[in-house]
Amino acid sequence: MRRQTSRRAILGILGLIVIATIGMLIQPVNAQSDGGTRRLTVGQTVTGTLSAENFAESYIFDAAAGNSATLTATTTVAELSLAMVLTGPDGAVVARDGDLSSATVAVLSNVALTLDGTYVVTVLRGTGAEGDAEGDFTLALAGNITAPATAIPSGSNISPAVSGRFVFVNLENGGVDVTLTWSAAVDLNLEVRDPIGGAIYGDNLTAESGGVHGGDVNRDCTAATADNPTESVNWPQGSVPVGSYEVLIYYNQPCGVSGPQSFTLTTGINGDDAQTISGIVNPGQVYLARVTLDVNRTWALFNGGVNAGLDVSLDGEVVEAALNQTYTGTITNDNPKDAYTLDLTQGQQLVVNADATSGSLDTLLILLDPNGQRLLDNDDRAAGITDSTIQATINTAGIYTVVISRYGQVIGGTEGAYSLGINTGQQVASNATPSATDGATPIVTDTTLPAGSVEVLLTWNTDHDLQLLVRDPLGNSVYDDATQVSSGGILGAVGNQNCNRADGTPTSYIYWPATRTPPAGTYEVEVWFQADCDDTSVNTFQLTVNAGGQQIFTTTQTASLDNHYMVTFTINADGTPVQTPGEASFFDMDNIISGIDLTAALAGEVTPILYDQVTTGEIRQDRKFQVYSFEGRAGDRVNILMQKTAGNLDTAVYLIGPNNQVFAFNDDMAAGSDTEVRNTNSRIGGFVLTAEGTYYIIATHYGLRYGGTQGPFSLSLSLLN
Repeated sequence: MRRQTSRRAILGILGLIVIATIGMLIQPVNAQSDGGTRRLTVGQTVTGTLSAENFAESYIFDAAAGNSATLTATTTVAELSLAMVLTGPDGAVVARDGDLSSATVAVLSNVALTLDGTYVVTVLRGTGAEGDAEGDFTLALAGNITAPATAIPSGSNISPAVSGRFVFVNLENGGVDVTLTWSAAVDLNLEVRDPIGGAIYGDNLTAESGGVHGGDVNRDCTAATADNPTESVNWPQGSVPVGSYEVLIYYNQPCGVSGPQSFTLTTGINGDDAQTISGIVNPGQVYLARVTLDVNRTWALFNGGVNAGLDVSLDGEVVEAALNQTYTGTITNDNPKDAYTLDLTQGQQLVVNADATSGSLDTLLILLDPNGQRLLDNDDRAAGITDSTIQATINTAGIYTVVISRYGQVIGGTEGAYSLGINTGQQVASNATPSATDGATPIVTDTTLPAGSVEVLLTWNTDHDLQLLVRDPLGNSVYDDATQVSSGGILGAVGNQNCNRADGTPTSYIYWPATRTPPAGTYEVEVWFQADCDDTSVNTFQLTVNAGGQQIFTTTQTASLDNHYMVTFTINADGTPVQTPGEASFFDMDNIISGIDLTAALAGEVTPILYDQVTTGEIRQDRKFQVYSFEGRAGDRVNILMQKTAGNLDTAVYLIGPNNQVFAFNDDMAAGSDTEVRNTNSRIGGFVLTAEGTYYIIATHYGLRYGGTQGPFSLSLSLLN
């Protein structure tokens, strides 16, 4: 288990800026205030309302495989910037219209429907949760729609964990409120993981689902107070995710106070009477609870307990499994674990991979020996990856059992579907513990590289150590320190890592397996010449990007030590590539003019900002930076903070003086309490201005004009003296 901000289930939607802002908002199909269903009929028009509190509305219709549908949403309020998403009976995105330039209409024309069952169409406000635009819209369904052989009953409760859909309900009388209180000057931390995989805690105060953390009290024991310390996580009135919310209470530090700490956890939803539990936690422990909310707005708070020990009892159905096969299932609050048995022989190599494929699931794997004793277990495959892997060499023949569960097991709260691969041989791309080969980076030992739906290949011909990194649309990076990410990206080959010369041509290779549709959106590819390894020859590398069976980019470049080279490319929702990649070149984050024309930037659009003001902006592929100005005086000590508020934005901020020189710069803030996860927000702290005049702040992202991360941000300017 690790603290996280986003999750694999957002894959199909993040390619659109509007939906990257708010996550995939598909409201419940039977969640009207009158208890009825929002069912569409060909030839009839329905009316809905969007606002800051209710920024997505969903409707359903039944259709048969082979039908086609046209959906048209219109409004007279241009500020709504209508967008629309259609998902199928399996929860997969079928079509979407996110062209915000047609602000008053969203259309899905002649969409081919390939499955029998119930389809969900969601109309969204283009700004998501941001802004205050509100107004009515109409929605009409047309096409050759016929009843499927078997339709989902209109009153059915579609489970997000099973269907893969993100289901939201509109809370009309209040939001979701989770509050932790205690009575000593100790450092407790509250975290809530929402049903769509977002995590909200002291170092990540917001989530795409709309949840907000009220702040980390008694942090690092600085000015710790015993006067009713309180932490809270809240979702405002309006659209909130349906499902299971996992609540984690960490006892981080005793701050000089010894012994256990009592606490009270209080939850209220939709203005209903609050529910409360009390517990005790010791230093270093994590206490778990969960809150469940269904489409009928019925909710409950469940007491868990301290997460300690592993439950290896086999009290349910056990599946007889075979090697080199993949199995699927679902982990829920009612079914927190599944078990699979294997008949293994002495000396066999066993590799088991558990990957969450929907919901918020944080997997856990346990391997039991023939006597039913725990042999190995793994929670997180590697730093930043909540999927799980076990590798083992079998010393004694017999029947072994693989148990797949979740962090916290019975007392946990994450739910979702999983894919379980049980294989022989060495694993291609894992860094998991425990294993006899733990810590080894996979290296291709022959000329065959695995086929992929996305393939990024880097080759060169020297002893130099070049690092290849690919960042996916979710913000997860695949490279030699993170060899696999939740969206499916794998490091399949690494060249001269740590100056260990590879056999043959040094090759780095990152791919998304051919059997898995890669996430839609913009990918960032970076080559870093990180060590010369005592080789003084000239480095020339070749970089090639293939997607959907097509080559979309290739280049040959000459690089010097510490050079960074970047290019971006984009994948559509159906897995096909956009043929034109982004701009590509070398860049240096310490030198802004390597990626931004500073003179042109300061002569363009500039937004004034005042001391102690917070403003907002957005970095997009068509707007790689924004410029702000303020009037400063000699001796002013300023603090500039740029923080992403959604999307995968990796911020960077520059301070430019009155003479148009760069005075200060920051890319990444120091890592938070989870030191394995870097903080990609940016801060210029305590900088003293040297002259009176107009200063400029350039808010941008890593990679400057060549970068691929995007999303809205907040920017604050503070006067410290």
